[in-house]
Amino acid sequence: MNRVNSYCAALLLLLGGSSAAQAQISYSISARIDNPDMEGKKMYLEVQDNKARIDSATVQNGQIHMAGTALWPHYVRIDSEDFQEFALFVLEDSVVIDFKAHRALPVSPLNRALQAYFSQKDSLFAQIGSWDRALREQYPDPKEYEQKFAEEWPRTKDQLFALYENWIRTHPNDGVGEAAWRDGRVDAIMYCSPQALRALYSRLGPQLRSLQSAEKGKKDIEGLETTAVGRPFVDIAGITAEKKPVHLSDFAGKGKFTVVDFWASWCGPCRQEGRETLKPLWEKHKDGGNVTIVSVAVSDEFSRTLKAVEEDGYTWPQIIDADKNTMSQYGIIAIPHILLIAPDGTILARNLRGGGIEQAIENYLKEHPTPAK
Repeated sequence: MNRVNSYCAALLLLLGGSSAAQAQISYSISARIDNPDMEGKKMYLEVQDNKARIDSATVQNGQIHMAGTALWPHYVRIDSEDFQEFALFVLEDSVVIDFKAHRALPVSPLNRALQAYFSQKDSLFAQIGSWDRALREQYPDPKEYEQKFAEEWPRTKDQLFALYENWIRTHPNDGVGEAAWRDGRVDAIMYCSPQALRALYSRLGPQLRSLQSAEKGKKDIEGLETTAVGRPFVDIAGITAEKKPVHLSDFAGKGKFTVVDFWASWCGPCRQEGRETLKPLWEKHKDGGNVTIVSVAVSDEFSRTLKAVEEDGYTWPQIIDADKNTMSQYGIIAIPHILLIAPDGTILARNLRGGGIEQAIENYLKEHPTPAK
């Protein structure tokens, strides 16, 4: 059985003196594993934030036990190397793992709170799903649905971020708050809300602010604010299929609406969006229309990007091998991510899908009957 890295503990003592040692917590973990294939295999305890392995144990007689000390009650994951069994929980004393539920039983205080958080989140997401289904049934026309969704979503979104903020506020320095922060950060970026992300970050205590995800969160806030709706687009550099330099500014801000599609060849939803939304849009506007499309390939291999472009028949401009900072510059954590830039170079909308692209253009034209040429 491995213990917390002794170097880390020694470093903590050097940095913080005896008070640092007192800040450590003891943990004990037990679990029964019914899968006979796991007998004799190693299980590893890993900090979710930095993926550091801090402990391990071998399955013996269908059971595992771990015990040790940690710097604070981290949000952690326990699993085998082949990922047959895993669970997510908060590190504390007397933790009992339920591998079927992939969580800890609610017998220890923080894991009882963690289960309450998950239950509230699951309940709210179920309500959101029911609301969305009812909206789709009431407004079967895609354009009408998109409009009604845009009108009503802010109230629903506020409920979601209130949930995250409440759990971070009540658990600012432990794994329960970390779980809420991780979920809230992703949703704030997905919904392009720097205000929500800043509000969640402000609730983090010193321990949670020491997380890698918190440091990334600060950069996310900057990226989202810099590229928020109403701000000028930030230029992107890359190369073409012929390996010639190309920039987003070669197309955006030149009198047409510019649809910017962040994608990758390995991303199934990206490819689907390209075939079902962007190709018809391009065919509609490529000959003298007021809309152009620029795709930005991120986190992908040059050859794979070219192969996907050929397979799916994309004929609009591509920015390939975009700078690795591109996604953080725009506060993007997941793809596909489609944004719309106005003829004058102002960002009009973000994280669009399907009919939402043309709906955003129509909304702009209603307010600006004569767009720049």
